[in-house]
Amino acid sequence: MKRSFVGSGMSVGFALAAVVVIGSSVLIHRNIQLIADNEEKVIHTHEVLTALSQIRTSLNAAESSQRGFLITADASYLDRYQSALPEIKAQLAIIKDLTRDNDNQIRNLPALERRVNERLTTLAEGIGIVENNGRDAAREFIQKGSGSVQMDRVRDQLTTMIEEERRLLALRNEQSVASHAATRRTALLSAIVGLSMVLLAWFLSVREVRQRDRMTHLLEDRVRERTAELATVNTSLRQSNRELEQFASVASHDLQEPLRKIEAFGDRLKMNRDTLNDQARDYLDRILSSASRMRTLINDLLSFSRVATRAQPFKPVDMGHIAREVVGDLESRIGDVEGRVELADLPSIEADPTQLRQLLQNLISNALKFHRPGVKPIVRVTSERIESPGRPPQVRLTVADNGIGFEEQYLDRIFEVFQRLHGRNEYEGTGIGLAICRKIVERHGGTISARSTPGEGSTFIATLPVEQSEKEESWGTANPSSS
Repeated sequence: MKRSFVGSGMSVGFALAAVVVIGSSVLIHRNIQLIADNEEKVIHTHEVLTALSQIRTSLNAAESSQRGFLITADASYLDRYQSALPEIKAQLAIIKDLTRDNDNQIRNLPALERRVNERLTTLAEGIGIVENNGRDAAREFIQKGSGSVQMDRVRDQLTTMIEEERRLLALRNEQSVASHAATRRTALLSAIVGLSMVLLAWFLSVREVRQRDRMTHLLEDRVRERTAELATVNTSLRQSNRELEQFASVASHDLQEPLRKIEAFGDRLKMNRDTLNDQARDYLDRILSSASRMRTLINDLLSFSRVATRAQPFKPVDMGHIAREVVGDLESRIGDVEGRVELADLPSIEADPTQLRQLLQNLISNALKFHRPGVKPIVRVTSERIESPGRPPQVRLTVADNGIGFEEQYLDRIFEVFQRLHGRNEYEGTGIGLAICRKIVERHGGTISARSTPGEGSTFIATLPVEQSEKEESWGTANPSSS
């Protein structure tokens, strides 16, 4: 009964640790999304402020140009006036588009448009007077002073709208600060709680070892044949406990360490499944599944970050040779889906060989994974050299498939971290593979995009320079990871 209680206690401890790690990761991901959304809104607000400032600048330029014409009757002064008119209309259209989700600005915009049009009408009227009646006729028009009043009204309205945008900017900055603080608090809390759960599991495992030692001495005559096995197990457990003690001092800064311990003890429990009750077995299966998924997620995130931090220097690389090696590595998967990968002649370019391999592996793996049910996947890898006057030569690498495809309205989304178009139950993966591809391509000074039609397949296009302008960058080892 005591051994059963200890086993159940360890299972509960591991389950709690897994729940804490997964829950904190979800919260951190949510806060990161909030931070990204706030940053987009801040950029949006700056765009509105820029457009409002451009209206003021263009209107001032038009006014100065008209004034010069009224004074000199020299038509060359109207060049800036004529160019300012479409600029003002364009900026008003931009503001209308950018503020369509802001009720206050929607109410302010008609007044701004009306006052700007009034001012432009007056400017045009003054120009017409000079053109029809000569420069002297403009003196009376200028002395009326209506233009100054109109311009003040425009400035007042612009100020009102600018203050509204600054209010929104301050609010969004506050929200970004709050989201950053929440992310730090969540990460710290998850590290502390996760450490506590691991220490609890360590305590229970130590107690189990001690109890086994006592039982071994009591039942030595009956289990003599197992003495050597128990000694080996005890030695392994003591070593694991020493590693746990060392791990405890750094666990608050390393999310992978709790996962490693969860998986290690989970496998040990799995070897003794028969001693666990049904509920404990269910807990064990959930722990191992969740830990495996979390490890994949963390490894992919590390791969994503190491694209820049642990990259290798650029050097001549045979893309065809690397592509053939990737296809060889994927031979088992290709056989499982009864697929085919066709490689055209691929050129040599200057690149990071490890990252280029990772790029090809992610793209080909995705093409094999997202195949239509009942249709054997066919993946074609081709390239085309692009040469344009005044620009360095480039290679357009294309990976095309006959898979399920996707709606092109989601094109930008698929290259973002954690973005998936399908549920985890439909297709495996973390949603990071294509984000890694984009980061690799961008690190090489290239671009990546895709074309797709649902039900007909997708074509991913990576454009890379043949030669790199910088021969050396940061170096290290990038971890290959598919999505």
